[in-house]
Amino acid sequence: MKAKCTKSSHTDESVGAYLCRVAMVIFVVCLPPGHAFAQTSPPPGQTPPAQTATPPPSPTSQPRTPNLVLSGEAHCGSDDASRHQCHLGDHLYVGFQNLKAWMDSNPDGVSDIALVLNGQVIRGIPSSGPDDTYKYLKFDLVRLEDEQEASKQNRLEWNTLMSDLRGDKVLHIRVATKGNPPFWGPEETVAFQVLPRYSWAVLILLLVLLVCFIVLAKRSDILRDSPSVNGVKQSYSLARCQMAWWFFLVAASYCYLWTMLNNRDSLTQGVLILTGVSAGTGLAAAVIDANKRQQRDQLEQEKNQLTASLPSLSSEFSAAAPGSAAAAQLAAEQQQKRARLIEVTSNLAALPSPVAKSEGFFPDILRDETGISFHRFQMMAWTIILGIVFVASVWSNFTMPDFSATLLGLMGISSGTYVGFKMSDSPK
Repeated sequence: MKAKCTKSSHTDESVGAYLCRVAMVIFVVCLPPGHAFAQTSPPPGQTPPAQTATPPPSPTSQPRTPNLVLSGEAHCGSDDASRHQCHLGDHLYVGFQNLKAWMDSNPDGVSDIALVLNGQVIRGIPSSGPDDTYKYLKFDLVRLEDEQEASKQNRLEWNTLMSDLRGDKVLHIRVATKGNPPFWGPEETVAFQVLPRYSWAVLILLLVLLVCFIVLAKRSDILRDSPSVNGVKQSYSLARCQMAWWFFLVAASYCYLWTMLNNRDSLTQGVLILTGVSAGTGLAAAVIDANKRQQRDQLEQEKNQLTASLPSLSSEFSAAAPGSAAAAQLAAEQQQKRARLIEVTSNLAALPSPVAKSEGFFPDILRDETGISFHRFQMMAWTIILGIVFVASVWSNFTMPDFSATLLGLMGISSGTYVGFKMSDSPK
């Protein structure tokens, strides 16, 4: 009985070992490739191979900080005592929460930071800093005036921004790098002064000049064709009125761009040509009027001389011996001067009155000797149209328009037509 039990025990052990080997084979087959023997024990009597230790991370391989985070603080002025409302040309300080950590992981990244104002990247404004506390970067709010491509983009961006700031005088500030979206953090806002404090003085000066000019135009001959005759005011001159129109438009636009953008070089080549055409038209009209007045003066002077010389000739003829050569010569001279006097008197009678009395502003600038004329109306219409375009460009684009050669040629043709018809007009 004992032997039988022993045999059965050995049999059970053999079956158990066999089942263990089958389970091991199934387990190994089911493991992924490369991991089948990853955790197997070394054969008996062998020491396991030494594992290679992972080196500690070096200082240069630390993870990069992904983004700067705005702190929500921004101001103009270097400290709390000097903080003030921002304006063009000022220094803007933008605050960050993690500037020190970001600069440690991005040593050269500060120069790549771009300023984003009211949702628009302003090119050409590099950052500088940081300050001693590593809280702020400084940006200079400058509008570049040179002819480089980046400067032209800077001016266009400032023009758009200043147009928005005329309504909402608040800068909404963010920063970005290399065309990426703005960094995270609360949006920073600062109040912005669009017009400087002295802009009121400039406006008052322009209004005083305009009022003084209107008073002078009413009481003097500054806009009239010729000086007053016996206290009678002469008619208004279209060419002089055009000169005054462009003078005040250009002067007001220059002052506006100077106070708004601190731009002292806003005059364009087209504006200079336009004012030159206006001045040339006024000069040509003045020369023509002067020549016509000189023509009348010469005829009247000649008439007076002839009228004064005829009585003396008549006395000399009476005193001369009848039939003598002297008497014949005096008779011929007397007859010649009488004929010339008749001719001069006829020429003067064909001229209009030297006193061209004013009939009102618009009738004066639109009429010639034949009445209201189209060439004068055309010149006035184009002057007003281009003036409206001029003001609209200054207001919307913050620049004086550089009119094309076609438009300037049209203005020149209109002015030349006016001068040509004025030459054929009878003198006023």
